Amino acid sequence: MSKAEGTVRTVAIVGAGTMGRRIAYACAARGVGARLHDVSGAALAEALPAVHLLLEIHAERSDRALTEASSLVEAYDELEACVRDADWVIETVPEDLELKRVVLARIGAAAAPGAFIASNTSSLPGSWLAESTGRPARFTNMNFGTPEHLKVEVMGHPGTAPETTEAARRFLRQLGLVPIVARREIQGYPTNRIWRAIKKEALHLVAGGYLSAEEIDRAWMLDWGTPIGPCGLMDAVGLDVIRDIENVYHEASRDPSDRPPEFLERMVARGELGVKSGKGFYTYPDPAFERETWLTNPDD
Repeated sequence: MSKAEGTVRTVAIVGAGTMGRRIAYACAARGVGARLHDVSGAALAEALPAVHLLLEIHAERSDRALTEASSLVEAYDELEACVRDADWVIETVPEDLELKRVVLARIGAAAAPGAFIASNTSSLPGSWLAESTGRPARFTNMNFGTPEHLKVEVMGHPGTAPETTEAARRFLRQLGLVPIVARREIQGYPTNRIWRAIKKEALHLVAGGYLSAEEIDRAWMLDWGTPIGPCGLMDAVGLDVIRDIENVYHEASRDPSDRPPEFLERMVARGELGVKSGKGFYTYPDPAFERETWLTNPDD
């Protein structure tokens, strides 16, 4: 990290799936080097063109030319080489507590002594993960959204040092993003729990046959003037990720209402994961809710 106002030069991202690529895009768009690593060679091979496409689609959000921004993204076969000398290391592996602990331990052992470490977990409190890093004071949670979202929720654990939270705030501002900093730790992040309540209720309504996914989204978009509804947004996140997050809540609460509904399990088993597989609640590309007449003339 440069001494000039703590400017971040290099970010290592461990996990080159959907969220890893989105974070790499956010970094490269603002001139920050992004190193990607994944245990899956296929995922890693697909990551660079995927980030390039995001940079092309969202060119107006970048302060760099497309070729320059794309050149800032690199793929690494080895985790240790990826994280070495990085200013921040962000873990984006699947939502599995033990897996994250193992990966974070490797990151902590290989990263530079002054590096900060973050998890992009959607539901696991940092206090469940921090000790794995070997540097809990320099560890925090940072939950990024889709490429269109400016908000990133930052949530430390009781042992997170104030300078770590401040470094996270400065880093996100450097990327042109808006940090929302939690005052206290809670499972799932404060504002993310609001979204969780919405998606949980939407899943309940579909599972009970009260409304279709399209009807839920149409009503939501008409009520709130948004370009996408809860079910479309779940498709964007990935229905396997949604299922995994709901399982984390269920394992913590043992409340039957927190268990992912059976229809969601069946969709995941069939490979209907949303945008990334081409089919979820909608088919992609060109989902129905993007049609000009879909919102106000559903019978057209």
